[in-house]
Amino acid sequence: MTEPTPPHRSRRPRGRRLLLGLMAAGLAALALEAFSGVALRLSEGRWIGLPQLADARVATARGERGDALLRVAKEVEPIRDERVLHPYLGYVMDPRLARPGIRAAGLDPVSIEIGFPRNTEPILQPDDPKRVVIGLFGGSVADILSSAGADALRAELAKAPGFAGREILVLSAAAPGYKQPQALMALNYLLLLGAHFDFVVNLDGVNELSIPATELRPLGVVSHYPRGWYTRTADLVPERSVSLARLVTLERVRRRSARLFSRAPLRFSLTAGLAWRLGDRALLGLMADAERAVLKRPEGHDPQAQGPLLTGSEAAPVRTIPIWQRSSLQMARLCESFGIRYYHFLQPNQYVPGSKPMGPDELEIAYREDSPMREAIERGYPALREAGEALSAEGVTFVDLSQLFRKVEEPVYADDCCHLDERGNRLLGSAIGRALANVGGVAR
Repeated sequence: MTEPTPPHRSRRPRGRRLLLGLMAAGLAALALEAFSGVALRLSEGRWIGLPQLADARVATARGERGDALLRVAKEVEPIRDERVLHPYLGYVMDPRLARPGIRAAGLDPVSIEIGFPRNTEPILQPDDPKRVVIGLFGGSVADILSSAGADALRAELAKAPGFAGREILVLSAAAPGYKQPQALMALNYLLLLGAHFDFVVNLDGVNELSIPATELRPLGVVSHYPRGWYTRTADLVPERSVSLARLVTLERVRRRSARLFSRAPLRFSLTAGLAWRLGDRALLGLMADAERAVLKRPEGHDPQAQGPLLTGSEAAPVRTIPIWQRSSLQMARLCESFGIRYYHFLQPNQYVPGSKPMGPDELEIAYREDSPMREAIERGYPALREAGEALSAEGVTFVDLSQLFRKVEEPVYADDCCHLDERGNRLLGSAIGRALANVGGVAR
């Protein structure tokens, strides 16, 4: 009779099998990791390891492409996040962005709430014989000038006897992207609220030409509508809202996935990294589809987002110049009825041929051969000058400053759009101040 095998002898084969199983699993895991490494190499076009995967996940989790809504808005029409809709002006600057820094920056709360946050004095000034109130109207160049060129403007006015002993306030009623008829509407609106101006300075020309050509017409928006109108109002269409919601949801899923795969033990595995990378790529594809749906122009004509459907001569690009001219004339007539002196200045711009000698440093900063606004400026400025002459014949004080920097060798432009550096703002402020000082002060 065979004796039974002692129990402890059967454990050795089981332990050996367990060890062999673990070794096989380890080898399989190593093989899978090696396969994943090769798959990543083929997928990425380069060798990529755990540190590179970790960096990519961190960037994704933080949103390296930016907020989806903001990104889409900027692809359509820029700077939308700084503005809020306004029932009369199209938009004003978002007061919520300036509120936290009001006290530190010395800004005026009333001006901020109304939508013109650059001012340190209330934009709604009463009539005061001890003060001369100058309102600057136009786009970002005028808005910046109200602070960067104000001292130079005041210095020129102080030389004129009629301004002696009076405080000179330079206030901004301008905003980035404003173009006619927004300046006209802003003047109407501020006077309605009780503002007082001794002088109204309208400094414009560039936005009226460049924004319709580069931003509005490609989206089918009429040229005289405000910048960004398509994006702001098309958001109210249900189909666009659904596409935006889908885009935001996909972006959140993508960020959460990156955070999940950044945790242990997944972050130590090339296989997990490959799975994340492939999934992330699929999410990017879905997001791209959602973005295209958001950016797609509406079928047919959307009067809410694109304005009235104009045909023939009414839809021609030159329509912007007659609107610019009539807006200025109406501003002049409105100012006249209030006893305000009105000045219209055609702003300088680097894309006006022959208007500024530029050295290599300024050319690199301020001039682009392929600038989308260059053609509009080159073709449009002669027509603006002609319209300005017609304004002068109507009794409007029109001053062409497009050649202000014609003999200035030093750099004056701060970017490749239209904005000026410190020297440029000083020179512009001085030129406007000299023009205003020629009237000999303010009659009282």
